[in-house]
Amino acid sequence: MKNKYFILIGIVLIAGAVFTGCSGSKENVNQANEDLKVEQAQYEKEWQQFKSDAELKVNDNEQKINELKVNIKTAREDFQLKYEKEVTALEQKNIELKKKISEYKYEGNDKWAQFKQEFNRDIDIVGNAIKNIFTKKD
Repeated sequence: MKNKYFILIGIVLIAGAVFTGCSGSKENVNQANEDLKVEQAQYEKEWQQFKSDAELKVNDNEQKINELKVNIKTAREDFQLKYEKEVTALEQKNIELKKKISEYKYEGNDKWAQFKQEFNRDIDIVGNAIKNIFTKKD
């Protein structure tokens, strides 16, 4: 009889310990979920700002490219031939950047940081090439 009580008390103590441990785990899960929501909200805010800035830069490049095209068409023929291919290549790169920003999907902070770095580098390359197209020496 005593053994039954000891076994019953042991089971109750073990069950109590398990339930106490589960509530701690539940609190950890809730905290992790809350942290994830905060991180996601932070990413969304940063993404919207980055996307807005990137689209402005791409659109600015597009406008400058269109101005270059007009200037080239009104220039001498040898000038047209020299720069038409370069402007077309810059236009294609700018289109690719526009596509890249519109198709981006978040895959974690590391890839997000890498995407931002590569995109900013590429947009700067195109912008500088547009700005310096007529100062190059062949």
